[in-house]
Amino acid sequence: MTSAIKTSNLGKWYKKGVRGQKIEALVDLNLEVREGEVFGFIGGNGAGKSTTIKILMGLNRPTAGQAFIFDTRIDDPAARDRVGYLSEHPQFYDFLTPLELFRLMGTLRRMEGKRIHQRADELLHLVALADASNRRIKGFSKGMVQRLGIAVALLGDPELLILDEPMSGLDPLGRHLVANIIRELQQQGKTIFFSTHIIPDIETLCDRVGILVRGHQKYAGSIHEALYPQGSRFEITVRMPEQWKVEQSSFARKPLLWQKNVLYRFEIEETEIAATVQAVMDQGGSVATLEPKRRSLEELFLQLSEDSVPNLGDAVPTTVS
Repeated sequence: MTSAIKTSNLGKWYKKGVRGQKIEALVDLNLEVREGEVFGFIGGNGAGKSTTIKILMGLNRPTAGQAFIFDTRIDDPAARDRVGYLSEHPQFYDFLTPLELFRLMGTLRRMEGKRIHQRADELLHLVALADASNRRIKGFSKGMVQRLGIAVALLGDPELLILDEPMSGLDPLGRHLVANIIRELQQQGKTIFFSTHIIPDIETLCDRVGILVRGHQKYAGSIHEALYPQGSRFEITVRMPEQWKVEQSSFARKPLLWQKNVLYRFEIEETEIAATVQAVMDQGGSVATLEPKRRSLEELFLQLSEDSVPNLGDAVPTTVS
């Protein structure tokens, strides 16, 4: 299968000050985004997310390594023919209206006037800006500009969407709208690669995720593997007789997560499942639920970030995003 995006030991560093201090923004990034998937890219400020995206879009040159879009090297402008892009802080000529902006962008793309008009109508309805199609962009809120930016990124009907913080500045309704657009685009066979600080959006929208910490890739894999790692513990909810007392049972030493009336939830090891179920039945109870203990993506991100925090005595230069 062709990769929509692939990087090999991609790196970017800068020199700062009269002494030429080396500032590493991105170090040995090996990333693959598969066709048809939604891939989330997360990291703190200065982690290297925007640096990566700018390199992919030809706005910044890598210092080391290679990157490809649909198997075409990124130093070939043709690599971006099938890409729609939203920058972290989209800005447009604010004296234009959305319709005028689409005419300008469509002309630059050498699209026919009829096709530009058709796409403008479709996309402005898609991002809930149809009623503002003839208003000057100058009067738009930040959220409206963000949604307009997404519409412009979709103008050429791209196969790959690269979105830098697409949820930035959006209220809950705007986030819900954009989330639905991303799901719909995936159903159409599009590939979406986006960065965000809003970790719950990654959990609900993405097939796979990459985590950057201080310019280093710390995790790349499926959302399921991130939330339910191998060897994780399980949570079992059991319904026990009314007279049953946990402190007088074989469950006394198991971690009790919560209890309500005759329902009890315990945390157990995977190897304890069979014996625990048998013990519940032997004591007159029944199993209500059994599921892997879920960790949040935020917990994984914080763990990886803490593991990368240097000793207090280390001198660490500030990176750029």
